[in-house]
Formats: sequence, structure tokens, C-alpha cells
Amino acid sequence: MERNKAIELFLKRFFGRTSEDLYELIDDISVMQKRNKKEVLFLEGEEGSALHFLVSGRVKLYRSNEEGKEAVIRFVQQGEFFAEILLELRNRYPVNALALEDCNLLLIDVHRLFEKIQQTPGLAMSLIGALSKRISYLLNRVEQLAIADVRERFVRYLHLLDQTHRTGVVFLPAPKREIALLLGTTPETFSRLLKKLSDEGLIQASGKTIQLLAGFKELTENTNG
Repeated sequence: MERNKAIELFLKRFFGRTSEDLYELIDDISVMQKRNKKEVLFLEGEEGSALHFLVSGRVKLYRSNEEGKEAVIRFVQQGEFFAEILLELRNRYPVNALALEDCNLLLIDVHRLFEKIQQTPGLAMSLIGALSKRISYLLNRVEQLAIADVRERFVRYLHLLDQTHRTGVVFLPAPKREIALLLGTTPETFSRLLKKLSDEGLIQASGKTIQLLAGFKELTENTNG
């Protein structure tokens, strides 16, 4: 994707709109970057100053304990941003980030962003609005994890993946073992869940590809209602 289109897509996803002023702002404080599959983008605790916007590819965000056991935080898809905690004036990344595919990213320098805001206070309102939406989204995710069982979490996750293309066919962004970690369950429980949903005629799974069958829409409406 060309740089100008990447910036416009970021503005739509982050601010919810585009404008000449916002475009010039991001154009001035951002760079495009290419990262290879299996390359580490950054490590937990590492100093940083860049909000990352994934133009293409897939990224895994995770944490590791002293024994090396991983806890998957999130799989980042094309058109999503991450490391936004740096906008809270922190200068260290809270998680590890690994490229699952060759990636193209737009990196926005948050330090220069705040300098621009100080020069143009009106931009602060746009940033506050964007961060408020992000906080609401994250709070909703925390609530779902706290009160939903693994079946409900997985159904909502499939529904979220389907929102990008709305084809009724979704592609799991990582091996099933890592999807299980993301859902807070074991690979064995996750395998049993896939079989149960298949037996119920709600999905048809083939490797990482899952087709959402008749009845899944009604199921998600009841789950999200």
C-alpha cells in the first residue's frame, strides 16, 4: 500500500475521519517500515516512542514469564493499531510484538505528536475522542473476558474476525494452540469446543479456516444482545 493511502486509512481507523490538517500532521511525524516474518518488532519493557499501525500482515502481542511461558494478549490484524499505551506518556512497551507474516507498518512518533498538539490545541480534542473510543473498546473486552465462558468468548471472537470482510468465512490468525491461550483455555478444551460447534451445525472447520454456517448469526445476536 502506498504511504498516502496508509495515512488515510490510519486517520479513518484512529480518528474516525480524515482532513487536510490531520493528514499533514501524521505525514510529518510518521514513517513506513517493513518487518519480516518471525521478526521481533519490540520487547516488553523496551523503550519506544512509536504508535504502530499495521498496514498489512499479522502481529502477535504477548507476554512471557521467567519460565518462558507465553500469554497471548492479542493478534493484530491489517488495519489495526497497537502500542497506543505510549500515548499515556509512557516510554516503554508493555508487551512483546512478533511479526507472524511479512508486515508493512506506519509508525507514528508520539513525542512529536504531543509537540504538535501543544502548538495546535484544537488537535487535542481529536486525540481525546480517539482515545475515549479506544478505552471503551478495551473495557468491553475486559468485561467479556471476566463474565463470559470460553464458548461465548470464542463465538464473539469469530464474530469479530468476520466483521472485516463479512464473507461468513474466517481465517484464524495463529495456530489453534495460541488461539486457545488467547481465549484463556487449554488446546484440548478448544479442540472439543470446535467439535461441539461443528456437531451443532454452527461452523465447519478445516485447518485455520472456519466457515460460519446457518444459525451462527442468530447465535451471535443472542450472545451480543
